[in-house]
Amino acid sequence: RGLELKDAFERLEFERGVIAVRSGTATARSLEYNASKIEEAVQFVSQLKKPFGLLGYSQGCANALMAETLMNSGSPTQHRMLDGLVCRQLMFSAANGSVHGPATERKVQRLIVLCEEFFKYQQGYVSRALATAVVGVITNILDSSHFHKAMGGAQSFLPDG
Repeated sequence: RGLELKDAFERLEFERGVIAVRSGTATARSLEYNASKIEEAVQFVSQLKKPFGLLGYSQGCANALMAETLMNSGSPTQHRMLDGLVCRQLMFSAANGSVHGPATERKVQRLIVLCEEFFKYQQGYVSRALATAVVGVITNILDSSHFHKAMGGAQSFLPDG
């Protein structure tokens, strides 16, 4: 969990009574996933019947804007949760994408090509059973939910997002 603003949040609470409620977003997860976590936090805060703001840091900027968009265009209940929204603070925004998205996309594509070339060469030197086992392990990794979540999250760093 990011602690970059911990001291500032503590000072705001001590000096002005402003509390910070963190949402359970995750790094390199899809905008929709993170927006749903922000919506949960907004639902909690809206029950306090106090004005609130959205603060986004880097990818959190895109997450906050997506959450607000989905709630504004959602059900009347979702729309009402935003009645207390008084400000947005977008710090070091990656709302228009980030270098991490295109870099990750290129690196994964390059890795797949390099692995294919490497394993094609090795096929002549290993048994069919070993080659089948290696392909099975790689397939399981690429089919895993963790891999898909990470790649879906990396997509949120792309400008077209």
